[in-house]
Amino acid sequence: MKLCFTLDDVLRDMSGQFAKAYKRYVKPDLDLEGIDFYTNDYSMLFGFETKKTFQKFLYEEYPFEIFGEANACKKMLDKKLNLWLIDKENTYTPDEFEVSLANPFEYNASIGYGYFFISKMATRIRSCFFPKNCSEIWEKCDVLVTAEPKLLENKPEGKIAIKIEMPYNKDCPCDYSYAGLDKFLEDEEIISKLIENNV
Repeated sequence: MKLCFTLDDVLRDMSGQFAKAYKRYVKPDLDLEGIDFYTNDYSMLFGFETKKTFQKFLYEEYPFEIFGEANACKKMLDKKLNLWLIDKENTYTPDEFEVSLANPFEYNASIGYGYFFISKMATRIRSCFFPKNCSEIWEKCDVLVTAEPKLLENKPEGKIAIKIEMPYNKDCPCDYSYAGLDKFLEDEEIISKLIENNV
């Protein structure tokens, strides 16, 4: 079974970090607590005048501050993930169970800063990729753990989608749903269940 974790709002606090960068560089009086993340389209949510202005902010002006400086979604998530991986490596062979990291919508400098974020997590996961097309992620895994609506809504037949719950994906379909990656990692039965069901 090939399992893949995406980064944004699963491992990396993308929503929170984008809001912090916007407050720091554009709108200092922004109330971070009052933001309703009903969408992960930050261009619309934060009122950028054009897509070009938004992309310049995200990928040219502040990619390190957004993609690289971001924290993990929860404290100690890096440690929990590594302990979980050690347990799975001791339980399953590489032929039975394989883990990777991926993320859609990474461009230019954000790719390098994505790797920088991963290095901060000190993860034991060996495989990581940033595809140009979302469908490539599904092509390389059987089970996807993600918060990204486009990936959840376009799950191919025969694959398993595990949703990390965010306000912007509450209506997205999934096979399993968790309040955070930590809750998924604490579910001691999910991996054996998926493997036994020949995913």
